Amino acid sequence: MSRKGPQGPQEESEPGSARDWLRGVLLILAVLVSYAPVRHAGFVWDDDSFLTENHLIRVSDGLRRFWFSGQPVDYWPLTSTTLWLEWRLWGPNPLGYHVTNVLLHAAETVLLWRILVRLRIPGAFLAAALFAVHPVNVESVAWITQRKNLVAMLFYLLSIHFFINAEDAPPQGRMRAWHGLSLVAFILAMLGKGSVAMLPVVLLGIVAWRRPLTRRDVLRMTPFFAAGAALILVNLRFAQHSAESIARHAGFVERLLGAAAAVWFYLGKAFLPIHLSFVYPLWKIRVSDPLWWLPLAAAVGLTAVLWQARKTWGRGPLFAWGYFCVSLVPVMGFTDVYFMRYSLVSDHYEHLALIGAIAPAAAAFALWRAKASRLLRFAADAEALIVIAGLALMTSLQCATYRNLETLWRTNIERSPESWMAYNNLATYLLQKGRTEEAEALCRKALAMDASHAETRVSLGIALADEGRTEEAITEYRAAIALQPDLAASYVNLGNALFKVGEADEAILNYRKALELSPNEFKVLDDLGMVYVTKGRTAEAIASFRRSLAIRDDFAQAHFNLANALHTVGSNAEAKGEYERTLELDPRSATAHSNLGNMLLADGLIDEAIAHYRRALEISPETPNLRRNLDIALGRQEVRSRQEAH
Repeated sequence: MSRKGPQGPQEESEPGSARDWLRGVLLILAVLVSYAPVRHAGFVWDDDSFLTENHLIRVSDGLRRFWFSGQPVDYWPLTSTTLWLEWRLWGPNPLGYHVTNVLLHAAETVLLWRILVRLRIPGAFLAAALFAVHPVNVESVAWITQRKNLVAMLFYLLSIHFFINAEDAPPQGRMRAWHGLSLVAFILAMLGKGSVAMLPVVLLGIVAWRRPLTRRDVLRMTPFFAAGAALILVNLRFAQHSAESIARHAGFVERLLGAAAAVWFYLGKAFLPIHLSFVYPLWKIRVSDPLWWLPLAAAVGLTAVLWQARKTWGRGPLFAWGYFCVSLVPVMGFTDVYFMRYSLVSDHYEHLALIGAIAPAAAAFALWRAKASRLLRFAADAEALIVIAGLALMTSLQCATYRNLETLWRTNIERSPESWMAYNNLATYLLQKGRTEEAEALCRKALAMDASHAETRVSLGIALADEGRTEEAITEYRAAIALQPDLAASYVNLGNALFKVGEADEAILNYRKALELSPNEFKVLDDLGMVYVTKGRTAEAIASFRRSLAIRDDFAQAHFNLANALHTVGSNAEAKGEYERTLELDPRSATAHSNLGNMLLADGLIDEAIAHYRRALEISPETPNLRRNLDIALGRQEVRSRQEAH
């Protein structure tokens, strides 16, 4: 039985030829030109928790913790390793991470091209070019957090490449070596992101497309299925451990209907990538509505048609459709992904599956072109160039929306005005910038669309609290708790507001509830400690500060508060150490300099005290009592000098 794939017009040259190298360079240039605007892009949405504020990225033993501890939010240690290494190169500068993402996309584009050539798919170069500049991929490339998509897909494609080598290698030993490399690459892909879990099924599909499957083929895939299952279980355990609440409550039939609708949604975006949004509105699936059954019926019908037509049309269309659907299985909504609280679809979910749409389209174009007249071929080539240029322009424009969070969310509102989350997240951003009136208006718009979202109630409460309307804020926080009792942010902000109006005991209860839901909230532990301080419960305050620092040792505020509490109970030596640690982390803390100066002066370390007082005055000349304390220290220094002179 021949192992050769389907025959068709092959415009590709021999591997390693000058023409090959030129095409590879052209693909890389297409990526670099299309994604040039990301040089101005910043950090967006959860880039903070994933990178810039991720404690594990900063600490020296972060690599060990990513690979061998339960501390990360998700178990994608290979992706986290790349970010940990890059943090040591360019720290909080987003440019370096964006450049790496673009280069990863260029690498996977070239690798995709070579795989399609190996599979003898007509129009392989065109398919790779379309993938290189397709706007749907922008979310995976321009959003730093989606580094996981790029890392996973690169090794996913490498696994396919090695697998094809194993299939085509005549000597048994070489076949085993390539097969082993394919397995290793698959494991690395899973360690980049678990959405590549369906690769073993894809590999079996490649075999079935090229030749009849045998029992031996299935047995050879056993290690792939075993490794995939093991890592899926690890990912699920991490997801359950880190999620604040269940993503959504939906039965199997509802999930099935949503999955079918998602397939057609992604297929539509593949062929008509317009109105792309960072967050799409959440679908409200009604099992009783016949319209929601149409996507499922259409998917089943198309599958049946392609199955029946495989003997006349060939197995290519069936394989492409199967690849597209199988690649989407992890993100169809059969299992809970936390983001699906907000939307059942997202552009970055389509990154893998997109190949299943553009490759058959490019193949059909190439087959038609091969039979066309010279004039029609010229027109077809011009049309292909226009399509590629148009997609590249759309990609560049889409990249520009990632300049900053405000641009991203305002664009999202323009393209999906019914997305309450875009209004809510823009409001959150504006709150951070102190633009409370605009934020309040956006929150009220979001609630007018759907009043059932607790997150928006919390954002509105924060806006009201910032405007000094604390009682109204408390009302909003309580409403958020009634809507979603497992949202930790509601209790945190309610605790803050209650403490502000003098209800310290109830504030403590709310902080504790927040910590039950999210035990690693180090800032909440610090807030709780401060409430204990005001109640005179210093021992409990010290314990709370220590718990905060056990989670985040580089949290300067907790070191400062712990130092104050330790000084209160007379643990002066330890308090000095905490002030010193505070100043290591925040050298411009005038209060820490002043307090440490007071302790040093009390211990007779006059020169050291003077140095800290002077530094505090440089930072904050208006700090009360600083000048007086410095004068006292200088007076004592003068007295000491006189005594030494006599």
